[in-house]
Amino acid sequence: MIQEEYTPKQQSGQKKPVIRRDKVVVTKVTAQELSQIKSSAGQCGMTRSDFIRARALGYKPRQRLSDKELDGLRQLAVCRTDTVNFANALHGLTDDEKVRLFRHQPTMLEWYEKVARVTNHVTAFLKSAQTANSYPAGTTDEPDGEDAV
Repeated sequence: MIQEEYTPKQQSGQKKPVIRRDKVVVTKVTAQELSQIKSSAGQCGMTRSDFIRARALGYKPRQRLSDKELDGLRQLAVCRTDTVNFANALHGLTDDEKVRLFRHQPTMLEWYEKVARVTNHVTAFLKSAQTANSYPAGTTDEPDGEDAV
């Protein structure tokens, strides 16, 4: 358990405790591992120390979104708007009009091709977001015999 040191400011009503990190943990890594740690920490917008501490304490830091990913999110918002507009247009149709629309094969094929492009982009984006914080084989969130509580 971490011991927190309280300052006079806290006694006067400030609620955030001051935590002193004055203990040092040293570990050796290869040049390649150090490069990967630096890169991963940078992608998450963290210092190496904060990144390593977060990983050691069981947290999975999230990678900051690149400009390309931010653009992808903006495009998803536009796609969502289009989908909502399409659904609203369908709500305005009578049942007979809906049946005629869905039975018109060229219209449905064109609609499907447009929707498939969007869903493929969404799937690719989500897969890239899921693998952004993955770590090399042998690294798990499961405690091994040595670290088990």
